[in-house]
Amino acid sequence: MNAEKILKYIIWIGLISICFIPLLVRSNYYFPFIVPKTIAFRVIVEIIFLAFLGLAVLKKEYRLKINLVLVLFFSYLITVFLSSALAGTFQLSFWSNNERSEGLLLMVHLFLFLLVLSSFLRKIKDWMILFEFSFLSSLMVSFVALGQHLNWSWLMESSGGERLASTLGNAGYVAGYLIFNIFFGLILFFFRESKYLSWFRAYYILGILLQIFVVFNTLTRGGIIALGFSVFVLICYFVFYHYKSNKLIRNSGFAVLLLMIAFSGFLFLNKQANWVKENNVLEKIVSISPKAVTAENRLLTWYSAYQGFKEKPILGYGYENFYQVFDKYFNPKIYRKAGSVVWFDRGHNIIADRLITGGLIGLLLYLAVLFAPLFYLWKRFIKSKENNNYLMPTVFTLVMLAYFIQNLFIFEALVTYIPLFIVLGFLSQFCPNYFEKFAQSKKPYLVLLTIGVIAFLPVLFSVNIRMASANKGLIDAMIKTQQKETEVAYTQFINVIEMNTSYNQEYRQHFAEFVTGSITSDLVETSWQKMAALRTIQELDKQIEEKPKSARNYLMFMRFLNKTYNFNVEWLNKSLKIGEKAAQLSPTRPQIYNEMAYSQIYLGKYYESIGETEKANQVFNESVVNTEKALALNESVMESYINVIMILFTVGQNDKVQFYLDKMDEIGLNYHREDVLERMVNSAVYAKDYNWAAKFNKKLTEVVPDNPDHWIDLALSYAYLDQKEKAVETAERVKEFGGEYVTQSDLFIQDILAGKYEQQ
Repeated sequence: MNAEKILKYIIWIGLISICFIPLLVRSNYYFPFIVPKTIAFRVIVEIIFLAFLGLAVLKKEYRLKINLVLVLFFSYLITVFLSSALAGTFQLSFWSNNERSEGLLLMVHLFLFLLVLSSFLRKIKDWMILFEFSFLSSLMVSFVALGQHLNWSWLMESSGGERLASTLGNAGYVAGYLIFNIFFGLILFFFRESKYLSWFRAYYILGILLQIFVVFNTLTRGGIIALGFSVFVLICYFVFYHYKSNKLIRNSGFAVLLLMIAFSGFLFLNKQANWVKENNVLEKIVSISPKAVTAENRLLTWYSAYQGFKEKPILGYGYENFYQVFDKYFNPKIYRKAGSVVWFDRGHNIIADRLITGGLIGLLLYLAVLFAPLFYLWKRFIKSKENNNYLMPTVFTLVMLAYFIQNLFIFEALVTYIPLFIVLGFLSQFCPNYFEKFAQSKKPYLVLLTIGVIAFLPVLFSVNIRMASANKGLIDAMIKTQQKETEVAYTQFINVIEMNTSYNQEYRQHFAEFVTGSITSDLVETSWQKMAALRTIQELDKQIEEKPKSARNYLMFMRFLNKTYNFNVEWLNKSLKIGEKAAQLSPTRPQIYNEMAYSQIYLGKYYESIGETEKANQVFNESVVNTEKALALNESVMESYINVIMILFTVGQNDKVQFYLDKMDEIGLNYHREDVLERMVNSAVYAKDYNWAAKFNKKLTEVVPDNPDHWIDLALSYAYLDQKEKAVETAERVKEFGGEYVTQSDLFIQDILAGKYEQQ
C-alpha cells in the first residue's frame, strides 16, 4: 500500500470517527459528556489535517480549494481573535473552560475540520458516505434516548430527567444534533444509490421517525419549533411543487398540512385541558409564553447583551466574555429565590452571543458563513435546470434555518458544530474559489507539514494530554473527598492546580468548596484547617488576578472568607473590600449586598466581644442597609425579606420585623411555610426574643400541626416569657402525641411550676 492510500485511509477513518464522537461519554472526566468529546475531536482533527497536508504534498489534485466558506470563516476567526486580544482576557478566550470546551481553540480546530472536509471530499458519493455514518451515529444516540424514555435500567439515566439527554448530556443539544441528521436522512432517502434502495429507504424513514420522536421528547421548545417549521415548509414544497403532478402524494400532503394546522389550533384552544397538561410534550408546546420563567430570563439576558453591545458595537468583548456584560447589566428580576440560576456565560441566543463575542462584524461574518453558501447552491441548481428538482437546496436551506431558529433560544456546542460544519463543507462545493495559483503551489503545504510534524507531539501533550490529566485529577480529588480522605484529597487538589492549566478557574472553585467543607466537618486538626484556608486564600487571590472582571469570583471569595474568619478576623475586612469591587462590577446583584451584610454581622459580633460597642453598632447598621439594598433591587424575592428579618434580629432592631412581614402579606409572598418560619424562629431564639419566637412557633403549629417539635418549641417560648398557663396548656397538647412525649411533658410541666424558667 503506497503513502497516498495510507493517508487517505487515515483521513477517512478520522472523518468517520468524528461522526461517532457524540456517543463518547467517560465518567472519569469532569463534565463527562463534554470534555472527552472535545479532546477526541481535537486529536482527530490534528491527525487528519497532517494527513491532508501529506496528501497535498504528494498529489496536486488534493490541494486546497480556497472557497467562499473558508474565506468567510477565516475572516470570522481573525475578527474574534482580534476582539479577544483587545479584551485583555485572551487566555480565557482561547482556552474556554471544561464546561463549554469551546473558545478560540475549538474554533481553530473547526476551521481545520472544515478545510479538510471541503478539500478532501469532492464527489457526491463521498459526501453520501459521511452523511450515512452521521445518520447511523444519530440513530445510536436516539436509541439511547429511547431507552431513557422507556426507563431501560441497563442504559444510563438521562441527565435531564424527563427531558431526553442521551449521550450528549443536554436535551437542547440532542434536539439540535438530531435535526441535522433528520435532514441527512432525507438526503440519503432521495439521493442514495444502491441495489437495495427499498430496504435502505425503509431504514431511513424509520430512523427519521425515531429521531423526530426523540426531538419532541427532549421537551426543548426551540428544537420543537425549529423542527415543526422545517417539516411544515418541506411538506409545502412537496405539495405545491415537487409532487404537484402526483395526485395521491399531493392530496395526502395537503391533508397532513391541514391536520398540522388544525391540531395546533385545537391544542392551544385546549391548553388547560387535563389531556394536555398530563402530556409532557404537549404541555411544553402550549406553555410557550414570554411570561414563563425560562422565557423571561432569556429576554432579560438578551437585554443585558444589547446594553453591552451598545458599549462595544464593532468588535464586541471577545470569546468567553459574555459574563462581563451579564454582570454589569444583571437584571435582579432573574433572582427570584435562593437557588435561582444567576450566572450566565452565554446569551442563549445566536445573535446576542455573536454580538458580544465579535461585535457587529463578527455577527455579520458568522451569519454570512451560515447563509451565503445557500445562495450559490440555489444558483447552481437554478442554472442547471435539472428536471426543476430543487429538493437538495430546499433541504439544506431548511437545515440552516432550523439551526438558526433553534439557536435563537440556546447556544452551540461541539455536538451541533460537527454536523453544522459537515453541512458547510458540503455547501462549499458549490461556492466560488479564490487564490487558485497560491493554493496549487506545493511549497506552502510542505512548510506547513514540516511545522505540523515538529509541533504535533508538543501540541498533543500541552493541548490535550496535560489538560485531560488535570481534568481527571480533579475527579480523583473529588472521589477522595467523598471517601473522607481529606488530607489525600487536599494533596490531589494541589497537584491539579499546580499543573497550571488554563482551567484552574474551575479547579480552584472546587478546591475552595472542598476546604470549606473540610473545615466545617471537623475531620482534621485545627492547624491543618488554618493551613488549608491560607492556601485557599492564595489561590482565590490568583483567581481574581486571572479573571478580574468576574463578579462570581469576588462573591466566591467573600463566601469563603465569611466561613473561615475564625482563623483571622481581618479576613472580614478583606471580604468587605472584595464586596465593594464586586458591587462595582455588578451593582444590581442582591447576593453581593447580602454577603457584605453577613461580613458586617460577624465583624460586629467580634467588636461586641471585645467591648467596642460603638464600632459594633456602626457595622450592624451598615449590615441592615446592605440587606435593605438587596431587597430594594427586587421586592418580590422572599429570600431577601428573610435575610432582612434575620439581620434585624441579630442586630437588635426587632421592632422593624413586623413591617417586612406585613409587606410580604401585602404583595402575596407566602412566608407561612415550615422552612421559612423555622429560619425566623431560629433567629428570634438566637436573639432571645421569645415574643417573636412564640408568634412564629404558634404559626408553625397551625401550618404543621402534626409535628410535635413545633409544639414543644412553642411551650418553651411561653415558659421563657413566664406565661406559665400557656406553657402548661401547650405541654398538655404535646402529650397527645403519646409515647415518650407524655413523660417529657410531665417533667416539663413540673419544671415550669417549680419556676425553673423564671431565671432564664
